Amino acid sequence: MTRQLAVVAVVVAASVVVGVTAVAYALEVQITTVRAVDHGPSDAQLDGLRPRLRRLVGYRSFQVVREERRQCAWQATEAFKIPGGRLLHVVPKRMHEQTVAMQVRLTDRRRPLVDTDFRLQNRGVLLFAVDRDVRGVVPLIIVLRAEE
Repeated sequence: MTRQLAVVAVVVAASVVVGVTAVAYALEVQITTVRAVDHGPSDAQLDGLRPRLRRLVGYRSFQVVREERRQCAWQATEAFKIPGGRLLHVVPKRMHEQTVAMQVRLTDRRRPLVDTDFRLQNRGVLLFAVDRDVRGVVPLIIVLRAEE
């Protein structure tokens, strides 16, 4: 009888470890870096976001520069490369009522540009401009999506 209990305990413990691992990597984060341009076609994958992108930076056309999708562990920092030598550090904090709490920190060669906490609907999108038309620099927009 004790042998059966030991086998059951091992199976339950193994199931708990597998369950914890599945939950630990349950958030998929997608970072898309977009370049705004005055004229020309926009990338088709951005069609649904074009009105929001136009309100954000005032340009008419948008082109994807880089896209990365990754499974992120809760409470762990993930660093995404952003063009221009920048890094976007994302820390998924928790999921509550289909809302993801996250911390985002954008650095440019160790100099902080953005450091904020926010809540995002599951499968939601956050947009923020990096180079907002400063000294002739074309705006760069970071599109962050998160999905459990």
